[in-house]
Amino acid sequence: MRIAPLIRYAVVVGGLALSGCATAPTQEEDALKSSLERDIAPQTSEARETIARQDVLTQAAFWAKEYDKNPADRQAALELARIVRTLGNPERAAEVASQALTLYPKDAELLLVAGQALVENAQGGSAIEFLKSASVLNPASWQAHMALGVAYDQLGQATKARAAFNHALALKPNHPGILSNIGLNYISDGKPEMAERYLRQAVAQEDAPVQARQNLALVLALQGRFDEANALAAEDLSTEMASKNIDYVRAMVVRPRRWESLRDE
Repeated sequence: MRIAPLIRYAVVVGGLALSGCATAPTQEEDALKSSLERDIAPQTSEARETIARQDVLTQAAFWAKEYDKNPADRQAALELARIVRTLGNPERAAEVASQALTLYPKDAELLLVAGQALVENAQGGSAIEFLKSASVLNPASWQAHMALGVAYDQLGQATKARAAFNHALALKPNHPGILSNIGLNYISDGKPEMAERYLRQAVAQEDAPVQARQNLALVLALQGRFDEANALAAEDLSTEMASKNIDYVRAMVVRPRRWESLRDE
């Protein structure tokens, strides 16, 4: 808790005010008062706007300090949760956002980052209500619908996941991340041909992520098209690593088992 520093500050300021009846504050007392005020006061709006142009670690340190000064600061909580999630700590991001939501329960941005962080922490079941609320408060948020689809996929609810992904795609047509997620959804649902269709659309986008090509290579291999899969995988991986990955999939596919059973391994 931050109560002790605030009490010390109140005592110091009170002491300075009383002593002012007899003598003026010394330079040391003025410096201490100014230092304490800087430690407690939030940064100016200009400083907050400027920090967005700094590197990620500098931003993280800035917002951590702002949040530490006042956990009730909505902007500090939101920015800290976002950047901590970016740095790969979804558990902490979900914690910060969830705490802020006790004060701002109808904040769509906090609900979104809390839900996204929970999904990234493999807690899809806990994320769903956050993401549903975020999508209701901000119907145009394709990010909320996409994260909701991933949450449903984590729970094995492929049909609900696909509905959420399609809603996101309607809001953000041709987004490679959404297309890739739909492809993965069809893989988990045992429909490699449909998965290939969406993954090819994802790969065709200018800003397609590397993972989309690797997922497409996986789908091609699962259909027995190993040479094509290996060539695609080698675009982003070393020839040796690409071959190992495809050989692994080949070993699964050549077993005398139905496609659907592969999902349970």
